Amino acid sequence: MSSSFFKKDITIFKYIMKLTVYRFYLIPILFCFLFSGCKKTEIPEIPPITISIVPGEVKLANDSFFGAQLEVKIENLQPGESASVVWSSENPRIAWVTEKGVVWPDAAGETYILATMANGKGVARCKVTVTDGNDYKFRLVLKDKGQSNLSIINPESFLSPKAIERRRKRNIPIDASDLPISPEYIKAIQQIGGTIVAKSKWLNTVSVNCTNEFLADQYKALPFVKDVVLVWEGKRKVVNTTPKYSDVPQIGNNGTPDGALDYGSAFDNINTNNGQALHNKGFRGAGIDIAVIDAGFINFKTNPAFKNVNIKGAKSFVYENDNPYSVDSHGTWVTSCMATNLPGTYVGTAPEANYWLLRTEDESSEYPIEEDYWVNAIEYADSVGVDIVNSSLYYTTGYNFPSSRYKFEDMDGKTALATRGANVAASKGIFIVNCAGNEGSWVGTPADSPNVLAIGSVSRNLNIHIFTASGITVDGRIKPDVVAMGGGASVVNESGNSEARSGTSYASPIMCGLAACLWQAYPKLTNMELMQVIRQSADRAIKPEIPYGYGIANMQKAMELSKAITASR
Repeated sequence: MSSSFFKKDITIFKYIMKLTVYRFYLIPILFCFLFSGCKKTEIPEIPPITISIVPGEVKLANDSFFGAQLEVKIENLQPGESASVVWSSENPRIAWVTEKGVVWPDAAGETYILATMANGKGVARCKVTVTDGNDYKFRLVLKDKGQSNLSIINPESFLSPKAIERRRKRNIPIDASDLPISPEYIKAIQQIGGTIVAKSKWLNTVSVNCTNEFLADQYKALPFVKDVVLVWEGKRKVVNTTPKYSDVPQIGNNGTPDGALDYGSAFDNINTNNGQALHNKGFRGAGIDIAVIDAGFINFKTNPAFKNVNIKGAKSFVYENDNPYSVDSHGTWVTSCMATNLPGTYVGTAPEANYWLLRTEDESSEYPIEEDYWVNAIEYADSVGVDIVNSSLYYTTGYNFPSSRYKFEDMDGKTALATRGANVAASKGIFIVNCAGNEGSWVGTPADSPNVLAIGSVSRNLNIHIFTASGITVDGRIKPDVVAMGGGASVVNESGNSEARSGTSYASPIMCGLAACLWQAYPKLTNMELMQVIRQSADRAIKPEIPYGYGIANMQKAMELSKAITASR
């Protein structure tokens, strides 16, 4: 083997050895080159989109006229992405939100307003707390009255002796409609909360005042409740620190002198319907109990003009004020037309009658709850044995709730709540007189009832007053039934002085007092016969016409008609 060949081998061997040595350096270098040694250009991480609502929490008052503007704050929104959001409320019954992010209160409670991105990449929440300074009154319409712990076999436990006697005298049976609503039903309602402010055993209704309007859901869930109707909404009642009203009857010396009476400033009130024909025969309302359902009788018992009025009792059915003598003069003016007994100064149409003064009208507002009070009052009048009711109140289109305002089609004599209450009262033998109303259009409730004598107004010249409501009811009856002095009628005011006032409100008690005297004269008449006699005594009875109805009633003729009806009995 030549030396050159050997050298060549040595060279190759060294080369191989170098490669072997370098391998230990090159492989890591190559590895680093491939995986980390030669770094790529880094792509920065995209931070997530964040969305929030400003402010994050809102407090609103339910009785406020202002909402709250909410704004959306979005961070990390990429170019080209939409910033639009969709607004929504978790509970729209508490607070709702417009498409522009204005949140409005609706009811007391807590909820959340949501702002959801249209692309679905984010949602934000804002807590909304709604406070409520209002109270609410709901009418609970019951499916039935349930079982009473009282029995019609023992009516003395729920009716006065006079109420029982009226039924007996008129051959009116005491039945289940006279029984109160089940105590178990009342207890179940009270356990939910709220304060019961009115009840009707005739119409199966219970009216409740509460601070939380969502109690309506719980009332409706009761198995015996058919419907729940909002009948009043207003500022929460301020706690009344005055003592609870305690009624004390007034036994007045209401006898009148024999012979013709000197009516003083009330002469035209009496003379328009020839009322002196009754009075001259000694019929001045003695023994007749009249309930006046009205708006209030301010200072009536302290007014010297009414010292001779015999007041059996007074009661307010208005939840916010239990004193019938503390507010409003309307009932004072109305009652004066009948009850005042001051010969030579002022004598009303029934000076010797007995009176119950019942307040149902809330002068501060106009809501359907007043009909609940009215029905409650006439049921109370029935229970204490009242013979006649005068109501110078009416309800048509004036309610604060537009949905509760009556339409002409509702005046069919059987639909409105007060009308239904009047119909039942009439079936118990009570004679009801009601003003026709002063709106110059159709007659409202309860005067639309076929069992209520609706009274229109004439002035001294015997022409109809333009404000008198009149028309033909849905079921074809003419209203008013008759007319009496209402234009410039003389009343006694809260100061004890006489003054002239106009309205069917005064025509109604003038006629009511005369009806009491007529019933005293002919007690065998039924309440429906009494109504018919008064209609037929009027000057347009042969041909009734709007707006007079049957016309101006004449008490002399009414006595003649009554005598003919009762002669065979």
